[in-house]
Amino acid sequence: MYKVLLADDEFFVRHGLKSLIEWEKCGYEVAAEADNGEDAFKLVQEIKPDLVITDIRMPVFDGLQLIQKVNETLSFNTKFIIISGYNDFSYAQKAVRFGAVDFVLKPIDQDELEAALIKLAATLDQEKATNSDQEKVLLDQIFIHSLGENKKENEVRRWAAKLNINNRHFYYYLLLEVNNLSLDKGFINEQYKEPIRKVIRETVARQAATEEYTAIYEQLDHAYGLLITSEHLKKFNGQIEPLAEKLRKDIQDFTNIPLTVYVGAKTDDLSTIKKSYETANSLRNYKYIFNEKNVFIHEQTESVDTTYDELNNHLFVTLMEQMEENNSDRIVNIIDKIFSEFQTKKFVPSAVKTSVNRCVHKVMQTVQAMEGDTGKIISAQAMTNWESYNLTFDQLKQVFTKFVLEAAVIIQELRKENMKSDIYKVKTYIENHYHENISLKSIASLFYMNPVYMGQLFKKTFGVYFKEYLLKLRMNEAKKLLRQTDMRVYEVAERVGFGSTDYFVTQFEKINKMTPTEYRNKLLK
Repeated sequence: MYKVLLADDEFFVRHGLKSLIEWEKCGYEVAAEADNGEDAFKLVQEIKPDLVITDIRMPVFDGLQLIQKVNETLSFNTKFIIISGYNDFSYAQKAVRFGAVDFVLKPIDQDELEAALIKLAATLDQEKATNSDQEKVLLDQIFIHSLGENKKENEVRRWAAKLNINNRHFYYYLLLEVNNLSLDKGFINEQYKEPIRKVIRETVARQAATEEYTAIYEQLDHAYGLLITSEHLKKFNGQIEPLAEKLRKDIQDFTNIPLTVYVGAKTDDLSTIKKSYETANSLRNYKYIFNEKNVFIHEQTESVDTTYDELNNHLFVTLMEQMEENNSDRIVNIIDKIFSEFQTKKFVPSAVKTSVNRCVHKVMQTVQAMEGDTGKIISAQAMTNWESYNLTFDQLKQVFTKFVLEAAVIIQELRKENMKSDIYKVKTYIENHYHENISLKSIASLFYMNPVYMGQLFKKTFGVYFKEYLLKLRMNEAKKLLRQTDMRVYEVAERVGFGSTDYFVTQFEKINKMTPTEYRNKLLK
């Protein structure tokens, strides 16, 4: 209902208006009466009516002066309808130019005045909706401004007073962190962000049972900051935790996206809400320490010593070794130990990020060094950007495990493919370096291969064991030198790679059924 002030120096005119018009049907209620311009002005200040119906001529100051005085001295928007006699018609026209929305001639016609009232009510409805939207936008801007580095506290207070939110007993910054597990589907698209904000506001209004507008600040890290006032908490006797828990549950159920809530310190002035904002965000350092919690209240969270330590290097090295062997059971076991250490040592999220990313980058480098395609690791894109998704501790562990297991399979496949190609390089290397002090172990190390596996692959590929092939190369070259040069036996042995002349002679005789000297003498006959 819109409030109406009737101003006319004639009692019977005021009485007639009250009884003649169906005020409630038109959307109004008569809130007060005045018989002169001065009293009318005082009542306008006091009750702030939406509409003043005034006679054009009254004692002290007339209707036109009343309109001027209200418009010049008062900030709120009051509408005026002029009641005029026929002889005052030109004067009434002047009043309309001063801002009166309509005028009605005496004697008053019920239908005419009611039609004017209904028309004005529609205008007031529209202005109310527009003003409400503008005030909401302004409140959002004030809220964001109050969180800034260069905020002006007096300016915040002035605008808060203008929007009538400066008289709240206390304020909280409540942070809703979206923990999106559907990494392969990306995050909330821009087209869904406004509906999300609408869901948040509607949920707050429903749970708090209030029409108090909820200002929202969307942080860059996919989290929503809410300005919660004492008005929001009347239903909960001023307690923030019940509202925080209900918001988390209702919004999570509606969006099907896990949420974590952080409530900053209580503040009694909107201009100091930044303190609540800072303490709410600082609570996020505990998210991996108290994994089972999803609502953190500043006043209830014990001070816990956190650490920015690095992951135990032994665990890191062991994980990489188990990945190379693609032992899934051991990989999962090592990951369990890694995440257990995060909690035991009370790693803050940034320290967890450093350790996890170290593992991720090493895995990606290993695949790339083996000329593999990291794009084949299905969860690679999600894992390299995981910190953008505000994952919970369990979500991060789940995604990291998936990534490592996928990468281990690909690394094993690449290793097999590369070894098949490398085994021919091994054979060429032996042919070029047989005269040097080489062994299965030294060549395997040179080609980053397991010695046992390399020996098996060599036999499978060439049908001869590594040791036999090397010995055959050396013996063939030794016989050539015995045939074509006059080098002594020990010199031949050294030239073809034998460190012991006796061993060379023994092996030569075993293969050729004669000693090197006998072999040479036989050729000279």
